[in-house]
Amino acid sequence: MKINNKKVVIVGAGAVGSTYAHNLVVDDLADEIAIINTNKSKASANSLDLLHALPYLNSAPKNIYAADYCDVADADIVVLSANAPSATFGKKPDRLQLLENNVEMIRDITEKTMLAGFDGIFLVASNPVDVLAQVVAEVSGLPKNRVIGTGTLLETSRMRQIVADKLAINPKSIHGYVLAEHGKSSFTAWSNVTVGAIPLTRWLEKYPNPDFPTFDEIDQEIREVGLDIFMQKGNTSYGIAASLARLTRAIFRNENVILPVSAYLTGEYGQSNLYTGSPAIIGRTGVQTVLELELTSAEQAKFDHSAKVLKENFESIKEKVTRVSTYR
Repeated sequence: MKINNKKVVIVGAGAVGSTYAHNLVVDDLADEIAIINTNKSKASANSLDLLHALPYLNSAPKNIYAADYCDVADADIVVLSANAPSATFGKKPDRLQLLENNVEMIRDITEKTMLAGFDGIFLVASNPVDVLAQVVAEVSGLPKNRVIGTGTLLETSRMRQIVADKLAINPKSIHGYVLAEHGKSSFTAWSNVTVGAIPLTRWLEKYPNPDFPTFDEIDQEIREVGLDIFMQKGNTSYGIAASLARLTRAIFRNENVILPVSAYLTGEYGQSNLYTGSPAIIGRTGVQTVLELELTSAEQAKFDHSAKVLKENFESIKEKVTRVSTYR
């Protein structure tokens, strides 16, 4: 019988899945970590490597092992970090091709997970994350609040770091959110960004900073920096793994904290029937509430444009994600 045992299953032992597993161990977030990978020997090696770190960490003993889908039935959280092979190192990845490559793989993983009896929370990091979160929700049949994409968690972290660097202030004192697609149509809701409790626009009036970029320049940097990292090291891993760990902590500790994730909209921002980046209250049962920021007319137009892009992307692969099985 499972008693107070926090179990996470990670599907995909690449750079993101491996770094996230390490975060789970270092931050002592899970008691049981099961790793599923097409190359099971790699999952076994990762498991042993993590176990060998435990004696030197301030972390409780853990059960860490290479797993199969039969191990997911009693998991609290299943994290999808797998991605189909895409562009080679140093070449720009094509997101639509990535969607075509990943949708069948994610559908297959979701079906195998559900057929094994899973009844927990999916965290989706595979890209393009907004559309694939919707694929997981459609195929699994789980309540939409229990399928969560990492969304704009990483973009929001990047925004806070960039603004903090320009102002020489701790990024934890920068508050605000990047919204919409995890991709080219994301944008910062600058009308809601504050430094402490002071609106950023007011801060820049009170404390002029000639070196501070325009908001459009910062948004462009946020959208491009992930590709810059990918082009130079072949992946992005630390930031997204930290984002997954933050979500995991919020769920296991029932924090009811506000985080910008890819959540299912049911009328917020005038949009419905899609997953996209928005602040939401995250607790033990997943998304408790999707929050709707007050946007300027220009920001709302950007949100509408991004929603249109995501809906078109989902429509392009919709016939591949029809739920074909009854799991429960």
